[in-house]
Amino acid sequence: MGKTGKILVIKPSSLGDVVHTFPALELLRRSYPDMELDFVIHPAFADLLDLSPFPVRKKILFRRRELGSFPGGAAELWKLIREVRQEEYEITIDFQGLFRSGFLSWCSRSCIVAGFASPREKSAALFYNRKVDVLMEQHAVSRYAELVNKLCSTSFPVPDVEIPRRTQGLPPLPEHFAVIVPGARWESKVFPPELFGKIFLEARNAAPGCGAVIVGGPGEKAAADAIRKMIPDAIDLTGKTSLVQLVSVMYLAHAVLTNDSGPMHIAALAGSCVFALFGPTLPELTGPYGMEHRVFKRDDLSCCGCMKRVCPLTPGSLCHNINPGYVGAELGNFLKQKMNEVRS
Repeated sequence: MGKTGKILVIKPSSLGDVVHTFPALELLRRSYPDMELDFVIHPAFADLLDLSPFPVRKKILFRRRELGSFPGGAAELWKLIREVRQEEYEITIDFQGLFRSGFLSWCSRSCIVAGFASPREKSAALFYNRKVDVLMEQHAVSRYAELVNKLCSTSFPVPDVEIPRRTQGLPPLPEHFAVIVPGARWESKVFPPELFGKIFLEARNAAPGCGAVIVGGPGEKAAADAIRKMIPDAIDLTGKTSLVQLVSVMYLAHAVLTNDSGPMHIAALAGSCVFALFGPTLPELTGPYGMEHRVFKRDDLSCCGCMKRVCPLTPGSLCHNINPGYVGAELGNFLKQKMNEVRS
């Protein structure tokens, strides 16, 4: 395998999953510094690649909605295949592990088509000529990094990734603040906005003078409004930041209070301390990557970690009943310490 040429990475979604690939992309850059990188990605997350540690030459857009439409889906698929085949790739890596991503990796006609030996959908492996045996029951960041290390015959540790910060266009932010992220893709991962409000108010008892900044997409506006009723001085940036700007907001914050969500992973990548509320998902696999973060969940419920997008129980989402006083005290002590460090 040559040291020059092009690499294609396939990871259309989700936001958190794309962020998780960044350490693996850094390992690819170290192994092949003279090669160029193209990336297949969902349009909603394409701007995030501007922060990639391995500069992305070309973003190939995976328009899932159009691909799933009838009858236009076939034309959109052929368009995507033609775009992939316009290039000559030496290496294609499928981090997604689905039938469709495996098929697209095969369509690239790359010299090496690599993916997990045990992907999420077993049929995806039919399209790889390099099946990489990776421990799947580990955090996604470690899983992707292991795939690249084994593919490249290296043994680098998972690297810390330095990402650029761009604050252009952001409104003035408080000197001391915590970010609140009330939204998530799954209904079962969305904790009540009132819980976020109670936690922050408890925290501010220990850290008076600390502000709150609420972030998220336009769909989280109702949750943000509910939080602002409890915290009237909170700054609402829902639907007002790009993904690149969101990284800068996370970097400037003392801490981030969040559900299991894409912005949670952005916060961890930006180096912020994450206080994460978990219910249906497994923090050991999808939690904030790093040792300094705090995860809160109901250890007394056997249904926690069910991996269901909608809670099937009645009453539902018992895992959302987390003690705000306990979480708030932990967050407040941390914020107080950070504020004191800045003042000194």
